[in-house]
Amino acid sequence: MSATALRDYFDGARITVSDLEDLDRTGPGGIIYACTRTGEYALTHTRYQTWGRSPVIIYGHGDLHHDLTHHKGDWQNLARDLTGQARDQIENWTRHAVLTPHLVGALRRDMRAHGMALNHRPEHGRTEDGGHWIEDGFASTHHPRITFQMTYIQRHRDSLLISLAMYDRGRYVTCWPERTTVTSGVPFCVREAPDRIRRHLDLHD
Repeated sequence: MSATALRDYFDGARITVSDLEDLDRTGPGGIIYACTRTGEYALTHTRYQTWGRSPVIIYGHGDLHHDLTHHKGDWQNLARDLTGQARDQIENWTRHAVLTPHLVGALRRDMRAHGMALNHRPEHGRTEDGGHWIEDGFASTHHPRITFQMTYIQRHRDSLLISLAMYDRGRYVTCWPERTTVTSGVPFCVREAPDRIRRHLDLHD
């Protein structure tokens, strides 16, 4: 589907205050995505995503709580602005979803299996040497005050440079850089994260 056709297909789609309230109730891991079957925006939880093919994520639970502060709690204004942003960016976000490496999808599954839910719309870009970078924001499903930022950099098809940064109420705690490949299994940083959360909370709770 061309960019123009895609914009036209979703032209009538709206994000309402009711949608945002439902997203808020869903909690960490809730996302609003573009449903290509209906041409509308729909709500789901990332626990239901297989990540075999990345959905076109419009908004996440973490985005909502960040933006409500910027909009001073004005849900109506936020819904209107988000609808306009989605209309302007739908082709870019769709292209990013299509270009998401399968290895990133596997790591999102690994993160979920270890108690961390994708909680933000992914960010994409290019490094100075032409690599593809993606940033994902996650929240601990058991301790939502603990959040993570996973940065992936792909320069080769079958491997990623990754960096998992941990935060407590937005304050930086620690970071694990690592290289992972299609054959290396679950990265150490992902396996270690639940224990790091427990140790951190033992000291700071």
